[in-house]
Amino acid sequence: MKALIIVLCLLPTLLISQAGQRIESEFKLGMPLETAKPLWQYLQSDTFLKKLSQDKPLTTNISVEDFVDIYYDDENHNLLFQEIGLRHRSRYINDTLIKQLIQLKTPLTADGVARTEVKYEVKNSIDKSDLLARHPLLKFIKKRDRNDLKYQLNRFKINALDLTPELSLRQTRKRIYIQDGLGSLATFTLDNVISLDFPYHQYTEMEMELNEVRYTEATDTERHKMDSFNQKMRNQILTDFPTLFQDQTPKYNKMWQLIDNSLTSTLYKNLMWAILLLLILLASYLWITRL
Repeated sequence: MKALIIVLCLLPTLLISQAGQRIESEFKLGMPLETAKPLWQYLQSDTFLKKLSQDKPLTTNISVEDFVDIYYDDENHNLLFQEIGLRHRSRYINDTLIKQLIQLKTPLTADGVARTEVKYEVKNSIDKSDLLARHPLLKFIKKRDRNDLKYQLNRFKINALDLTPELSLRQTRKRIYIQDGLGSLATFTLDNVISLDFPYHQYTEMEMELNEVRYTEATDTERHKMDSFNQKMRNQILTDFPTLFQDQTPKYNKMWQLIDNSLTSTLYKNLMWAILLLLILLASYLWITRL
């Protein structure tokens, strides 16, 4: 009887969780910054599309949009270390805000390609009487979704109340949608990502992603075919552009790698200590020259 009561209590949360979840299957490729332009031109060519075509003809659509992403973490960077991405995303087209949402991406599965993504709608307005109206993340999430987010994070021993903004990134996204006779099949996405904080590190990466809805709802046989197509896209790109390399590192982690390996970022983070050291050296020099 107690077990039944527990299940009934958890059922609304579980239903909400299932409704917002999708399986994301994508290959991510890193590249030198100068490769981005010729690669984008090549992806739009008929030559490349013919190489991917199988038993059914493929068609494409193109879009260009911008995103501003605010990534959250706790003071111990538990999301960073577990390769979990939690961001508040604002989507723009021609400098006009189109949509906002909260996205949670869990770590990669055993195949190193797929991961689960959960999306939450952003509240239209913040209720000042809300107990969590001042929380930097939860204030944006509807009350019915907060328990689900807490549940998702608790699986990784992360407390949602401990989260604060860690990184702000802006990315320009160029995307090619590929359709077959059944509808949307996959996308090629070229992302130029830049940190909004000094010294404004940036990188460019490409994602080859199967359509999330179609992949999530596919049978095992259909999913296998889609995985094979994804593998074919990856192999063809690496053959045509040998300077590219597979890199499944999440965007949040990739930017932190640039920051941690940057002397400029290290000096900027320790600016006060650097200034103090310069003052000490200057004072020492002046004192010595007066002797």
